[in-house]
Amino acid sequence: MSFIIEAQKKQVGEVIEFYDKTPNAKSWKWDFGDNSPKEFEKSVLHKYTKAGIYTISLQVNGSCTYEKIIEIRDLGKIIDTLKIPKIITPTVVVVGQPVEFYYSYRSEAFAWEWSFGETGQMDNTSEFPVYSYSTPGVKTITLVINGDMPHIASKNIYVKPRQLIKTKKDTIKSYVYEKAPKLFELPPGNPQKDPLEDLLRNIHGVPVLNPLEKKIKQAEESKAPDISENQFQILLLEVAKQSKTKEDFIQYTCGSYDFPVIKNNNKIMTFAEFCNQLQNKKIKIEALRLTKDNKNCIAGLTITYKVKKAFIWTYD
Repeated sequence: MSFIIEAQKKQVGEVIEFYDKTPNAKSWKWDFGDNSPKEFEKSVLHKYTKAGIYTISLQVNGSCTYEKIIEIRDLGKIIDTLKIPKIITPTVVVVGQPVEFYYSYRSEAFAWEWSFGETGQMDNTSEFPVYSYSTPGVKTITLVINGDMPHIASKNIYVKPRQLIKTKKDTIKSYVYEKAPKLFELPPGNPQKDPLEDLLRNIHGVPVLNPLEKKIKQAEESKAPDISENQFQILLLEVAKQSKTKEDFIQYTCGSYDFPVIKNNNKIMTFAEFCNQLQNKKIKIEALRLTKDNKNCIAGLTITYKVKKAFIWTYD
């Protein structure tokens, strides 16, 4: 006698299927080793709520007993793949070519955050955007629907360089000889006033801003670009993977990396130190809040997150 355990990762919260293969079996009694109620069907489903090593016992026909040991690990929150949207777009495009982006999603969608993998930030918030790439290479597209960061969708797209068009080579047969210089000479006569002189006199000058208007204009032009807290989370995850550094935040921090970061409600450090600590770690962000100044520059960060050590998620 024997039975089969069907599980993807054998982790806490995962629905695991147990299936008996004993020939001529007529009755079954399952014990999952976690003090849960017994089951009496040939095929059963069970979910463990705590990590650990469990002994599974199956009694068939009231007499024969077979046991297996299973290790259940805590791998963090289970991602429901059915909630991850599917990005629909060509896999190969050309620089400068308008690309239409679509998606499929099982639930109702009311908010969209698209990143096309070229600017390092959120690029569009419309449902079905159109975008033209300006540089070649492999780009990673991401889509967050309804602000659901744990179920972010991603897809790679290859952008080919624009194809060069060959031009005709000049030959002696295609050369057009210059006309005789005399054909360009003006006929003799009295000198006349150039009409362009009067035209230039009547062109109005560019209006000069007064000092207050000038200051307002300079302040508006010096404002940092917008970035959402969800998009900031994506950049921090890339820092943890060592694919981004603090310098990738320069346009949002206005060149400053010394603003305070409060992490997990008990530690404070500069943003530069925080980025150094994140590198080469597997992190899971639970909450994040940005503080900005009057120029839209990021001036503070409060974050709560966990780091995976061995098989356990713990606050850093």
